[in-house]
Amino acid sequence: MRTLLINPPYPFQEFPIIPVGLLYLAGMLEHHNYEVDVLDMLVSKYSKDKVKDKLEKYQPDVVGVTCVTMNYPGASEILKYCKSVNPDIITIIGGPHVTFAPEETLNEAPWIDIVVRGEGDYTLLDIVSGKKFADIEGIAYRSNGKIELTPPRALIEDLDALPPPARHLFPISRYQALASHGSIIAGRGCPFNCIFCVGSKMGGRKARFRNPKLVVDEIEECLELGFNEINLEDDLFTFNHKHLNAFCDEIITRGLEFNWSIFARVDTVNPEILQKLRQAGCNWLSYGVESGNQEILDTVKKKITLDMVRNSVKMAKDAGIDVLVSFILGLPGETKETLQQTVDFAQELGTHYGFHVLAPFPGTEVREKADEYGLEILTSDWAKYDANRPVTRTEGASPKDITEILHMYYKGIRYIGGLTTESDELDEEQLQEIATAKSRRQSPLAWALVDGDVLETLGSIPCKNDPIESLIEKVAELIPYPRQQITENITGWYNDGLLVYE
Repeated sequence: MRTLLINPPYPFQEFPIIPVGLLYLAGMLEHHNYEVDVLDMLVSKYSKDKVKDKLEKYQPDVVGVTCVTMNYPGASEILKYCKSVNPDIITIIGGPHVTFAPEETLNEAPWIDIVVRGEGDYTLLDIVSGKKFADIEGIAYRSNGKIELTPPRALIEDLDALPPPARHLFPISRYQALASHGSIIAGRGCPFNCIFCVGSKMGGRKARFRNPKLVVDEIEECLELGFNEINLEDDLFTFNHKHLNAFCDEIITRGLEFNWSIFARVDTVNPEILQKLRQAGCNWLSYGVESGNQEILDTVKKKITLDMVRNSVKMAKDAGIDVLVSFILGLPGETKETLQQTVDFAQELGTHYGFHVLAPFPGTEVREKADEYGLEILTSDWAKYDANRPVTRTEGASPKDITEILHMYYKGIRYIGGLTTESDELDEEQLQEIATAKSRRQSPLAWALVDGDVLETLGSIPCKNDPIESLIEKVAELIPYPRQQITENITGWYNDGLLVYE
């Protein structure tokens, strides 16, 4: 079978990250000599015409998409359109959202043939190999009008057996122009059970790690592709110190010098580990702290204390690592007072911090036991589950209370991206605009070119003498950016090989 994997767009554009899951799925199919291609709609303007053109030219037998909750509606619509173009295409959807809502997904989307639950590496391989659906573990499908769920697929014990990810199928230059980093997975699984997260349900409570040598091999490949920074996407890279030390030693032994970042918990680090990370080049670390109120932290089963947070931030800063601390507004037990405590605590830490808003995703304990936690879920419009707007309320904190905190947070950056309102009151659309602009501040011209499909729609242009100068002149006519910025960006992308003249 010939397979097309589609990376769907987000309704709200976050910082662009190459989808590691699709990388591995594509690599698995290639390794077993199946034809596979990718249509990446995250870093280009989405249109049905693009999907139709790809379907007609590539003629896939299978189309698969991956999604999280907030872009599930868009991913589902893409598969619906694929079915309308060719009813014989087998449509597959995977990811955490549908993993925990397989029957609901198939009931509301008759154009979806298969839901992949959990890790999809070997499941997709079984599907394209022509295996009978009933014999494939880890899927949901229809049979004689009835939805069938096959037994869960066991988690992959030996991650080293997975083939290399197929980065060559993705538009790498676009991600690089958008200042994205190279994404790497060093392990899977999380032994913790925070009530707002599905990480342990998706990847298992047992942490599984790849051979550090293989991980660093993959990092070297990313560096050779031109990425300037690497991010380890693991839920909890700092959990296993033996693995972490071996990984850092491998980088140091090879003499590699590059910046990289990780996610961590405050109760899994110490001065020695942080010093080792910095020695190996780690320059950014993100702690998920969630709240500045200890009672809320206990309620959500975070299993950390505020003093742990203070100490771990100081330790990282002492080691020379920049720290980003993230919080979730609207957790169970939230009140106006606890919201202010979180703001005060974030500012007290003296480091970078950011706020998200609770989104009770399918599969999370906070959604399944919302009543027990005193949480009112206001909507199941999944497109609003972008963690940037309230979709719940507690007895002590209304959506208005949470939005006021976001107003304060964004007040200092409201002029980014052309938003020039003088009012202290920002509506939902303006909040989204500021958040979008904030995520795009590193490469605004690249975003403008990508969002508008500017280069694609230009077609051939008259070339006077210097082809790059001709392109600069044409872009300057279409995009309201300073000529100097356009010149610097386009010249830089050309020199870096991200733009090619033919």
